[in-house]
Amino acid sequence: MARAIDTEAVALPAGAYDWRRTIAWIDHNGNETERARLRGLLGRPRPEAKVIRTLEARQNDDGGFPSELIQGRPSSIDTTALVLRWLQDLGTLAGAVAQRVVTYLFTVQRPDGSWDQPPGLVRYGPPPRLLPGDSRVQALCTAQAAYWLVLLGHRHDHAVSRAMGYLRARQAADGRFLGYIRTTWMAAALFRCTEGPGSAVCARALDALGAVEAERWSAGALVGMLNCMAEAGVSTRVPVVRQGVARLRALAEPTGSWPSEDGEFYRVEVSLRALRVLLLYGAVSEPMSEVEGPQDRAGEPASGGGAS
Repeated sequence: MARAIDTEAVALPAGAYDWRRTIAWIDHNGNETERARLRGLLGRPRPEAKVIRTLEARQNDDGGFPSELIQGRPSSIDTTALVLRWLQDLGTLAGAVAQRVVTYLFTVQRPDGSWDQPPGLVRYGPPPRLLPGDSRVQALCTAQAAYWLVLLGHRHDHAVSRAMGYLRARQAADGRFLGYIRTTWMAAALFRCTEGPGSAVCARALDALGAVEAERWSAGALVGMLNCMAEAGVSTRVPVVRQGVARLRALAEPTGSWPSEDGEFYRVEVSLRALRVLLLYGAVSEPMSEVEGPQDRAGEPASGGGAS
């Protein structure tokens, strides 16, 4: 089961959220891969071999995963990061699929330390957030790629330090990084993982995230941000995390699921990530049996199924 990292400072109103409803809802509405991820989150010791084989079949020869997982398309940083999240839920980040992803990430890093979406993606009409050549997209791709290299055990590699230099130059005075708010929370987690709790870059980014009005945090954004914070060891003593966990619980629907701003198709994905966050932060209706505080592993990222 995903391990809780901190149980302090989160007030859990009785009856406000029952995680067993989430489990039942995902089990009923999820596809085969999603149900396998659910079992991984709940502590299944062995990965689902059929699911892993299916993902292996979709992996491009360069080690990345094609945009939107459509065969024939070039490997996309965004889709590759999404699949890594799935592998994490399944507990197989140490497997061959993830290791081929590492090779891909090292290979496609740009000379300035950044990553970008592949130029060939343009022909498929990607949305603005995936458009290659856009400096905002490059900053996001760089935060994503470096963050996952750290989680995959390469925190001391020169590729990561180059990426951090690139990102450091793109942090504004208010703490935000260039472009999308998603870049800010991923970069914050990256610097926290590599520089530890005393990272000034991370502290400024957390302040920027904390300045975002609560109403602007959708369920999808919350689970993305909170997963990264949990993996970086940021506890609920930090206001943006404490408030985010409370808001996430409040956004749960009576079914135990969460809505997605991207449509009903993504409701199961958001709900899986939400469950993962609440397990990691011990914010479920039953206490976790094992608790590890961030202060006990200063800046060390979680890995495998025990770590968005």
